[in-house]
Amino acid sequence: MNRRQPNTTLSAFDLGIAPYLPTHEIQRQIQEGIVGGSHPGVLLLLEHPPVITLGSQGGVQDLLPAEGTPTPIPILHTERGGAATLHAPGQLVCYPLLPIPGRDLRRYVTALEEVLIRLLEDHGVTAHRRKGKPGVYVLDAKIASLGLRCRRWVAGHGTSLNATVDLSLFQYLISCGEKDLQQTSIQRESGHSPAMEDLKSGYLHHFREVFGIPTAPLEPIEHQDILRRLGLG
Repeated sequence: MNRRQPNTTLSAFDLGIAPYLPTHEIQRQIQEGIVGGSHPGVLLLLEHPPVITLGSQGGVQDLLPAEGTPTPIPILHTERGGAATLHAPGQLVCYPLLPIPGRDLRRYVTALEEVLIRLLEDHGVTAHRRKGKPGVYVLDAKIASLGLRCRRWVAGHGTSLNATVDLSLFQYLISCGEKDLQQTSIQRESGHSPAMEDLKSGYLHHFREVFGIPTAPLEPIEHQDILRRLGLG
């Protein structure tokens, strides 16, 4: 993409491990602030405790075991696009909340994928796209997922990259609506376990390169303090 946005610097926050529902509400309020012109944009980098989220195309048919059998991971419905996705520690979640450059959603998705492909290359993993299947793949296995929810051309939600996540947790869902889709991770593909701090730093570097948008230094913060820090709550 690499279209520099003049006079625009995104705040960048490291939330550590943050619960899904409060973070979801924070996203919504930040999006409203961006739509209203009170903030240019925010980049949130974090991990979530174990949770399965069902997007606009997801439902109980995406849960394993079958309906009626308890799943030992919390299940939440969300308005993002896509079907079922797992989040858990060891997975880098990135929520870019910003006006979509040029209002070109397809190009925006491609740029988010490019950031991840470059980041994976830094860690010795060669990844690629699949036509018509958002996300990033190593051969036929998925290593990063992508799901968005836009409000008035302001992006919400984002990407999740399997780094050192416990891949056995994916046995409880049909990922992305594809019954035979396997998941992989940096740890499985490269044999090493990257530090989350290194992944976050690398993500910021490649985000700036791909999008041509400057970001502030990554600032550690508790999720409940973000809105006050941005003057939005």
